[in-house]
Amino acid sequence: MRDFRGSADAGGSELTMIEWDEGRPVRLKGDWVPDEIEQANYLIALLDIFDEAGIDSAFVYTFARYDLPHRSNSAEDFDLASRGIVRVFEGNARGDRYPEMAWEPKAAFDALANRYRR
Repeated sequence: MRDFRGSADAGGSELTMIEWDEGRPVRLKGDWVPDEIEQANYLIALLDIFDEAGIDSAFVYTFARYDLPHRSNSAEDFDLASRGIVRVFEGNARGDRYPEMAWEPKAAFDALANRYRR
């Protein structure tokens, strides 16, 4: 589940929203509206369904996609196609919450933390 508006309905097609060149992302195809809350809500909704079905274990399979970094240029913000629960930065860029790390938690990270804090 990616973090753009409409991603819950898009299925598993996130990599098709990127123009690739020799295995490296070049730019996003089209205009995408960031929406971390949609990713977080979808993830929690799935976990609720699993709980109701009696499933005792589930995990989020993608913590970070280092090959799909966040960029301020929206046409190259490959994080929008990432299923990761953290936003990855390039080079020496760092986030605010964990300034020693090259990533920053997304809303899905916090949603998972809050769910399992109970």
